[in-house]
Amino acid sequence: IYLYLIFIFLYRLGEGLAMKIAPIFLKDEIAKGGIALSNENYGLIYGTAGTIAFILGSILSGYYISHFGLKKTLFSLVCIFNIPFAVYLLLAIFQPSNLWWIGTGIVFEYFSYGFGFVGITLFMMQQIAPGKYQMAHYAFANSLMNLSVMVPGMLSGKLATAFGYQTFFIIVLLVTLPAIIMAIRLPFAHAVEAKKSDSK
Repeated sequence: IYLYLIFIFLYRLGEGLAMKIAPIFLKDEIAKGGIALSNENYGLIYGTAGTIAFILGSILSGYYISHFGLKKTLFSLVCIFNIPFAVYLLLAIFQPSNLWWIGTGIVFEYFSYGFGFVGITLFMMQQIAPGKYQMAHYAFANSLMNLSVMVPGMLSGKLATAFGYQTFFIIVLLVTLPAIIMAIRLPFAHAVEAKKSDSK
């Protein structure tokens, strides 16, 4: 159970760092290392295209997990959730001005975010919640997951200021590695639920 709790905490750690800084980075001046998106373009990409991509990713992830089972797909889900944060590193390095390139990168990251988020939700339901106190167990796991987003978010501003955007997003990617590594051999205590998913 302790491995599960550690894994849940690590799953969204990179997101916790990136989510506070990414909006600032996208709207910050070119001279300061940002992308200089206007409020209109930012709203269009994040609020409209990003939301659609997130929903589409979540739906497709449900079909993907239903077909292959969570146990077989967990590693790929962790990778799909975390590795696309590299989009922000690439944007920080090249600082493109073409809105299509910027939008494509962000939409891809949002699609991947939706796709991978379903994985951690089902993992908590299948491996943490089963038992006599399902709602209590799930609520605890969900609170731990949210804590893993809040804690790095408190440090993200200081890190971005101290290191700059490029180095900051490298740190984000490094922080995602422990969850990816854990997912390779993470045991499933409740194998019955996993087999049911596999048989669909």
